[in-house]
Amino acid sequence: MINKKNKKNIKIIGTIVGIIAIIIIGVYIYNQIKISNYLSKLTYDIVQESYDTYGDYSKSKYQDIVSENIYSSMNYLCSGSYDNRDEFIIYVSNQSKVNTLIFFLDTAESKYTYEIKFSIKGEEGYSYGKSTCTVQWKLDDDNVWRVSDFDDPP
Repeated sequence: MINKKNKKNIKIIGTIVGIIAIIIIGVYIYNQIKISNYLSKLTYDIVQESYDTYGDYSKSKYQDIVSENIYSSMNYLCSGSYDNRDEFIIYVSNQSKVNTLIFFLDTAESKYTYEIKFSIKGEEGYSYGKSTCTVQWKLDDDNVWRVSDFDDPP
């Protein structure tokens, strides 16, 4: 039989355990939000830099976290055989806010949409493109987030 003193101790212990659980869950959620915001900003910065440098990997300050192949494909202005950004006349160029989801503590996925309307100097007409892209992130053994894959559907 449980007496009043034991009931009181059980309530106190239960309350303490509940408070600790709430704190742990709160810290976990805070860290997830912090990581998500960090990866969203980083994704935006990498894509914007790739666009600004026309995919020139040698000018990237993110070489330690993204491969040249992925970096170049993030340049949404890339078009066929044109290798000089000066050949483009840009009418519209937008990149949406990046949304990032964390999976299994060591993988994440960032999604954004870009829209571009441009023409090539000396050619008639213009090209228009809008696409939703996905950047895959992987946390490596050194606790550094690195781009593991990129998907730009046609």
